[in-house]
Amino acid sequence: MYELITGNAVSWVFPGSVPLQILQRFREVVGDSFVSISTEEGCLEFYGAQAHTIMCTDWANENKFQYIQVLDDVYKNFKDKAGWA
Repeated sequence: MYELITGNAVSWVFPGSVPLQILQRFREVVGDSFVSISTEEGCLEFYGAQAHTIMCTDWANENKFQYIQVLDDVYKNFKDKAGWA
């Protein structure tokens, strides 16, 4: 982990961290995919396939965690909006 001093504040830069713009784009694409699938079973299968793909990718664990966190947030939000239990 690296420390980056900006002004009077200290920010932490994690090795292998994914740029925010890329995570936002991933959020948009995943959200659009859930909308186009629109069935509970299909969305759950898509969620599982995406999570499996992320975990099998040769990335740093920090990157995997960030992508999984975005995927999970989008899925939970979509599930809540759709009224699924």
